[in-house]
Amino acid sequence: MRILGIDIGTTSVKAVELDAGFGRFEIHEYHELKIEEGRNPNDAARSLILALPQAPDRVITAIRTNRVTFRNLQLPTRDKKAIQASIGFELDDDLPFSLEDAAYDYTVLSQVGPQTQVHVAATLRKNIELQIAQLNASDIDPEVITTETWAYRTLLNRIVPPTAQENPIILIQMGASHTTLYAHWKGFPVMARELAWGGNDLTLAISKKYGITTEAAEKAKLDNGFVLAPSQHAQATPEQEEFSNALHETLLDLLREIRQANLVCKNITSNKISSIYLAGGTALLPGLAGMLAEELQISVHPVHALSRIATSGVTYSEHTDAAFALAVANALCVVGAERSTSINLRKGDLAKKGTSSELSLGSLKRPLQGLAIVASLMLLSLVVQNQIYTTRLQETDKQLEKSVKSFFGQVSGSALRTYMSNTSSLRSSVTKELNKQKTISKLVGPNQMSPLNYLQELSRTIPQDVVLDMMHYQVGAAPTATYAIPGEKSVEKTANLSFLVSNPQMAEKLATLTATKMNAMQRSKIEEVPAADGSKRWKITFTGITPDEAYGASYGK
Repeated sequence: MRILGIDIGTTSVKAVELDAGFGRFEIHEYHELKIEEGRNPNDAARSLILALPQAPDRVITAIRTNRVTFRNLQLPTRDKKAIQASIGFELDDDLPFSLEDAAYDYTVLSQVGPQTQVHVAATLRKNIELQIAQLNASDIDPEVITTETWAYRTLLNRIVPPTAQENPIILIQMGASHTTLYAHWKGFPVMARELAWGGNDLTLAISKKYGITTEAAEKAKLDNGFVLAPSQHAQATPEQEEFSNALHETLLDLLREIRQANLVCKNITSNKISSIYLAGGTALLPGLAGMLAEELQISVHPVHALSRIATSGVTYSEHTDAAFALAVANALCVVGAERSTSINLRKGDLAKKGTSSELSLGSLKRPLQGLAIVASLMLLSLVVQNQIYTTRLQETDKQLEKSVKSFFGQVSGSALRTYMSNTSSLRSSVTKELNKQKTISKLVGPNQMSPLNYLQELSRTIPQDVVLDMMHYQVGAAPTATYAIPGEKSVEKTANLSFLVSNPQMAEKLATLTATKMNAMQRSKIEEVPAADGSKRWKITFTGITPDEAYGASYGK
C-alpha cells in the first residue's frame, strides 16, 4: 500500500511516500514543490499529487496546532463504553466550546490494573469541515486528518529510544511563518504550542538592519546567514558580531517561549527538558543549535527524521531530514501498529465517503469475465499437472519394484507389496542386507591386522643406522580374547617385543621410535648381555597395545 504523508506549508508543499504492508514499511520517495506567490497552497499540493508516478492509496495530513487542543486523561476503568462516556463527560466540562460543536478523537496510551490513560484531541467541528472543503476544492480528499501533536509523538517514539525519554524532550518545528513547540515524555504528548514566529522574522531583521529588500535579505540569510553562540563572540569580527546580534534579537522571542515550555514541563513531570530536537527549514541556520544549547544549557540535536526510520540504511541530507519531518510524521501515523490507534479527526459523518454505492453489475462485468478466464486456466493447469505427476509416480513405482527384485533376488509378492507401501520397512531391510554383505566380505577377505603387517610398519619406522637384533616378537590379540568380526574397535591387540642393541644410547632411540607404534607402552630396564665373542650388548623389552593405524591399513575397509 502506498501511503502519502503531506505537509502543506506557506512557502512549499512537502510529501513523503511510504510503501507499507504486512506490518512493515519503507520510504519510497519524498517530494517538495515550491508555492508560487499568490497561488493557493492546496492547488500546489494537488499538482504535486498528480505528478506522482503512482496515485497514493491513502493521503494523510494534519490540522495545525493552533486550532486543536488535547488532554491526557487518567480514567478508573478499562471498559471501552465506560471510557467513551467518561471522555465525553470530561470534555463537556473542560472545552471552551460546546461538545456539540466539537470534533474529537481519542486513543489509549496505557492500561495498568483498572486504570486507563487516554490521549484526547479536540477541535471545533467547523475547523475540520473548513479544511475538508478547502482540500476538496483542490480535488484532494485525505482519508486521515490527524493532529501535529500526534504526528510528532509517533515520529519521536520511532527515532528516540525509551531511555532518552525518561526526562521530557522537546521538538521545535521551525517554518517560514510559524513555529511549533512539542513536548514529549515517556511516549506521550505533554505540551504543544504554536508561535507566530518563523524564518520570515529573521529575514525582516536582516532587511531592517541593512536597509535591503526582503528578497535580498532572504538570499543573504540562505547563502551567508549565521548566529553566534555566546562563547564565539570573542573570536568574531565586528561585522560578524553585528550581523549575529541582528538575528539574536529576533531569536529572543523563541528563547523566551522555550524557557516557558521548560517551566510547563517541570510543572507536569517534575523534570526539566533534557534534549531539544530541531526540525524545519529555519532550523538549518548555521550556529542556531549551538546558540540555543549555550543559552538554555540543554543539549540540542537535529531531528534526522527520514534517516532514523529508513529500513534500508539510507542516510538523507540535513535539509531533507529537517524539511520533511512533519510530512513523514503524518505518514507514520497509519503504518505498523499505529494504524489502529492513530488520532483521526475525520470520523463519523466527517469521514471520507466511499464509492461502493456507485458500483453496478455492469461495471463488474469485465473484471468478472477476466476472473473466470483466470480461474479456468488455473483449473486446466492443475488437471495437466496432476496427470503428469500420476504418470511419473507410476514409472517410479515400476523402477522401484525392479530394483527391489534385483537387490533381494527371490522375494515374495506379499513382501514386495509391503516394501512398496512402507518405505521405512524397505530401508531397514536394505540396511540389514548391506551390513550382512559387509560382514561376509570381511570374514573371507585378507586379515589386515596380521602381525606381519605390524612388523613391516615397524621396520619402516626404524632407520638403517639403528642396528639391532630382535630376540622376541609377539603381536596380536590374546589367545583368550573373544572372537570378533574384523573392523570392530573393541578387539584389543597387544605387543611384546625384545631387542638387542650395541649401546644404551641406541636403546633410548629405539624406545622413541617404538612408541610411535604402540599405545600405553611400557619398557624394561636395559640389561647388559655378554656376547660369545666377548663384546657387550644390551637387551630391552617393550610391551603395550598396538593401535589399528600401526598395521598400515585403515581398519574395517
